[in-house]
Amino acid sequence: MRVYTHINVDLDAVASVWAARQFMGAQDAELVFVPADWDGNGFEDGDLALDIRAGGRGIKGTEREDGTVGSCFAFLVAHHASASDRDALLYLSMFVEIQDSNGRAIEYLASGAMEFDQKTLDAVSINSVLRALQATHPRNDALIVERMSEIFSGMLESRRARQRAKIEANDAELIGEALVAIVRDKKEFATNAILFERGVRVIVYVDTHEGGDVADIGVVREGSMTLRMDDPALVEVIHAAGEQLGDGNGTWFAHPAGFMIAWGTRKAPATSPSRVRPQDLALAAARLLATTSIEH
Repeated sequence: MRVYTHINVDLDAVASVWAARQFMGAQDAELVFVPADWDGNGFEDGDLALDIRAGGRGIKGTEREDGTVGSCFAFLVAHHASASDRDALLYLSMFVEIQDSNGRAIEYLASGAMEFDQKTLDAVSINSVLRALQATHPRNDALIVERMSEIFSGMLESRRARQRAKIEANDAELIGEALVAIVRDKKEFATNAILFERGVRVIVYVDTHEGGDVADIGVVREGSMTLRMDDPALVEVIHAAGEQLGDGNGTWFAHPAGFMIAWGTRKAPATSPSRVRPQDLALAAARLLATTSIEH
């Protein structure tokens, strides 16, 4: 099996090769680069020609009524990826589609932004990452495809992780009119962000260590709030359990910026169990939110 695409690859071509490998069983196919006007000579049954016409045997994007053609990548994702992966790749597919259609995805997507802001976004876009690799490795299409494929795989896995994070967020225990959540043994990075997006203002986390005797416990707030997590109402719960604020070594650590207090974090795990009950911290946070003006 061979996968053909055009030389001097663009974003649609490299993304399409990755999609064919990811969703169409082309992981071990030979990758062949040909001129964009290649007539398909040598094409055999089972081969794929991506983002080129190849004498009528290639795969391009969806042809629209106005005569324009969408991206090959968006077509492959729509027809070969699972429903969950189509959702995970929605933003990437949209970006590639627009970039392939008019060459100015940032200008189109951020049409209301100032020119400097548009240029800033464009300079760090996925298309600019491709161009940076091409500037570093000129005329090395094979290497460019491999490097970009790693990025696309990472983007897909990141979005899959966010889908798993939504499930974790659904399992959180909500307290105080859903303004406070207790999250136990969180595995996904985005779980907190999703809860904050849903209106949760404070999260009490509990991360149990291997063996189950020690757990990291902490309280974190949503980023735009000014309410401090070392507020006396929360510190009182710690003192009631016979523990103190300190540097985090056998004591509770209070971040100077006020967004967190913790008995152990993933950067500095607890070495002994805390006597503070997560529910008590959550109830104290709920009462605090109910009696405090929440500033943003």
